[in-house]
Amino acid sequence: MVQVKKADVREAILASAFQLFSEKDYASTSLSQIAKKAGASTSNLYSYFPSKLDLLWAVLRPWLFRQIDQLEMELQGIQDGRQRIERILFVLWGEIPAADNNLAINLVQGVALSKPEDNYSRDLLLYLEQRLTVMLKDSLPEDRQGLLGENDAFSHLAFMAFDGFVLTTRVKGRSKRLSEIVRITTDLLLNGTPPD
Repeated sequence: MVQVKKADVREAILASAFQLFSEKDYASTSLSQIAKKAGASTSNLYSYFPSKLDLLWAVLRPWLFRQIDQLEMELQGIQDGRQRIERILFVLWGEIPAADNNLAINLVQGVALSKPEDNYSRDLLLYLEQRLTVMLKDSLPEDRQGLLGENDAFSHLAFMAFDGFVLTTRVKGRSKRLSEIVRITTDLLLNGTPPD
């Protein structure tokens, strides 16, 4: 019975954090606000999540995984390589940054506000880069796959751009140039000169 209660409290904290991060953002949400909304004390919250950053990752990791899972499922129905690449980039740079009231801004804020003692881990980013590389490789002809570089280099660049699109979405809404940027990037991948 105690385990059920602990799981319920943890889930209430996660639900509260998700709602407040969506309504406000990481920087504007305090742990005491999250605890209060979850019906828990702040000290109780710390027994589940050692830091605000840990709580943020616990909220964002499954959310980001769902976004990528949905994209992968959608790609199963798209056979044309160009359309697949365009869809991947449009989702990454347009839809995910705008989803759930710009929830992705919390990722950017969390990293920007983290301190060395927060032990920020790049594991989530590296995992997402690997998944993006697989989707892109599955969409490109074999002779074009070298354009993605080694060690998920193109995907790393794409996620650095993602941060910029997240910020733009927060301040101005979706970039009016997104369609053109997606087209240019797709053209570069399909028509650029592959490395030797």
